[in-house]
Amino acid sequence: MNAELSELRDSARQVLAAEGLAAPEDKTWPLALDLGWLLVAVPEAQGGLGQGLAGACAFHAEMGRSLCAAPYLPAMLAMEAAIHAGREDWIERLGASGFVTAPLVDPTLTITDGGIVAGMASAVPSADRASHVLLGSEAGDCVALVALQQAGIDARHRETWDTTRRLFDLRFDNVAGDPSLVLARGNDAHVLSRRLATHRDFALAADAVGGAATALEMTVEYLKTRRQFGRPLALFQALKHRCADLKARIAAAEALLADSLVRVGTEVDSERAEALGKAAKSFAVSAYAAVAEEMLQLHGGIGMTAEHACHLFLKRALLDEQLGRCTSYELDVADTLLGAG
Repeated sequence: MNAELSELRDSARQVLAAEGLAAPEDKTWPLALDLGWLLVAVPEAQGGLGQGLAGACAFHAEMGRSLCAAPYLPAMLAMEAAIHAGREDWIERLGASGFVTAPLVDPTLTITDGGIVAGMASAVPSADRASHVLLGSEAGDCVALVALQQAGIDARHRETWDTTRRLFDLRFDNVAGDPSLVLARGNDAHVLSRRLATHRDFALAADAVGGAATALEMTVEYLKTRRQFGRPLALFQALKHRCADLKARIAAAEALLADSLVRVGTEVDSERAEALGKAAKSFAVSAYAAVAEEMLQLHGGIGMTAEHACHLFLKRALLDEQLGRCTSYELDVADTLLGAG
């Protein structure tokens, strides 16, 4: 991580810490816009900070650390698509005040040559506040922006245990798209779809690494203050070992994420980048879930209460596992990565 990116990350951490854990999106989303966080991955030639995918992941990790409710990931996917398509008008719009959302799982829909959209897009964050949604066809042959305020779109809020994110299911009943908002078709659409999936997987990995780090920090602090038999729990050897094991898992996930980002570099739309993203995401979310489960156990009775933040980390970790492409293919990807030089 270069010095400029390190400073940006530290600044984001301070801002989000001031807002508190799991601050609502009405407070954090305006901050993301005002502070220009959506421009971190935009090339300098297009008016951005030029930090690429690694820069975006630094912010995704900070969002995870604070359980931030701002719909930063879908907005960054929309920005990524605008960059790829060379749409300066949308880059400026997204970086200023516009919000375009995107599904966090692969949609099951078709987009005809005439621009008719039909099918389902699930796990779409904050769809009720977005002007458009970024959609890719299931076949991967078209990527387009679709206006949400029109007939034929049924948006339903999906209740989940994770209260730090608001997800919607969108059903499209032969909705007429705007030809001017088609960002890619054919082979170019396949490349862009891979690029978006790669960004999404790396972002989820970063969110998991950040969340796991905070969960362990809170757990260690609790063990330092909670006393049993006249001694702080942190002095018990068995609990020390459990925390050390969790720290090792987080460090491994963080190292894999950092190494994968270096390997990817600027080749975000390559098949290798896609494989690296899948492996990093799979490893990080499993580590996050393990840390969140241990966090609850190590907090004892208070960790079981709704008033404590333990359940927020656990629920976010379990949702991260389900977002993106969660298939057995990830295991093959991880094996390939571990065998790569």
